[in-house]
Amino acid sequence: MSSSPTPTTAAFILKANIARRFRLALKNADIDESHRFHDLRHTFGTHMAAAGVPLRTLQEWMGHRDLTTTQRYADYAPSEHEGEMVAAAFARPAPPRDAARPQLAVVAGGSIAPR
Repeated sequence: MSSSPTPTTAAFILKANIARRFRLALKNADIDESHRFHDLRHTFGTHMAAAGVPLRTLQEWMGHRDLTTTQRYADYAPSEHEGEMVAAAFARPAPPRDAARPQLAVVAGGSIAPR
């Protein structure tokens, strides 16, 4: 029997029931029903590798016996210099220290107006 216990009841959910619920969720979300429940596993591995999770850690999380199975996600793992390049590309330049800031004053009635 290919099933797993639920976190709250420790009862088993049949694989067919999971697949049926997944197909229903796809249909309700108007998503192409060609997707498989197992695709979520690949999405998780890809996103974790892209987030920089070490492949050895990802291997444990995904339950792979052999690291070569986890290597399929290595292409999505950023190298050290790629992270630095992305950070530099999207960094906001600091405003100059002597930049003129508008002078504001509180006037009668409590409103704020430029000086």
